[in-house]
Amino acid sequence: MGILEELPGINPNSIEEVCLSKNPLEFIISCHILFLLIFSYACFAFADSQSDLRATVVEAFMAARTLEHDVEARKLMTADLEHDYLHKKRISIRVRSGRVVAFDFDPARIVQPNERKFQVDVESIWADLNEQVFATQYERLRFVKVKNEWLADKIEFIRSVPGKKLLPFNVESEKRAKLALAVVKKFMKAVVNRNPKAAIQFTTQEFQTNAGGQEQLEQLLAGPADPHYTAYDLRSLIQKDKKEIEIKAGLYSVRKGKKGVEIIEARLIARQGKTDWNIDNFQLERRSDGESKRNAS
Repeated sequence: MGILEELPGINPNSIEEVCLSKNPLEFIISCHILFLLIFSYACFAFADSQSDLRATVVEAFMAARTLEHDVEARKLMTADLEHDYLHKKRISIRVRSGRVVAFDFDPARIVQPNERKFQVDVESIWADLNEQVFATQYERLRFVKVKNEWLADKIEFIRSVPGKKLLPFNVESEKRAKLALAVVKKFMKAVVNRNPKAAIQFTTQEFQTNAGGQEQLEQLLAGPADPHYTAYDLRSLIQKDKKEIEIKAGLYSVRKGKKGVEIIEARLIARQGKTDWNIDNFQLERRSDGESKRNAS
């Protein structure tokens, strides 16, 4: 009676009593109803499992596209899509200019016209080779079943929303601001890549001391392992005094292999020394309003 106990609104004991009844007609009708209930339950369970499978397929493919190299993603493509991915101008240019760093989709909106194919719309966030976000892409993916394995067969870029531009600078000297910004970008790339030793090279001695020494600062800059930082964007640049500039940035945090993204706002202070600019402070302030709602699930 295990499966009967899971059927909503059904009393297994009552069904058992009816099925053991000496009334043949009552017995046949009851068994027929029981069969329909079990069949319906099995169909719903199968549909749910298929829906979960499709969502897993999409998530695995998109997660593979977030990797530094595209080898794993290409394993999940048909031969036609792999060719387009490498050679077709509309797709290959995007791939060469950056990569997907975060993605999201609604499993409930997966459309399956038949047993051999399905499609889904995906929102993907792209960063350039320096880990800086430059656009949000809206894509339509099509998957087909090849030898009982689901493979991506088509990537259609529906529209692209460019990232917000930082210019114009709210600074006294745009030339000095660009020099400071170059250091900030190198620092943020090192933080995203979990390379604290490289990031520390762009910090002031005073910042290292205030953080409790190099070891403590390395722990701060290494960030969490999972969820982890996967990209960043620059949001504002304001001059505080002649040799100090405040920068606001967003750190994109994702769980490995999972859809969703959380954006954490960071505040940096760049200070001009005798020869160049360095980072004099780095603080994680808060989760960005609205954006943090796209949490990894």
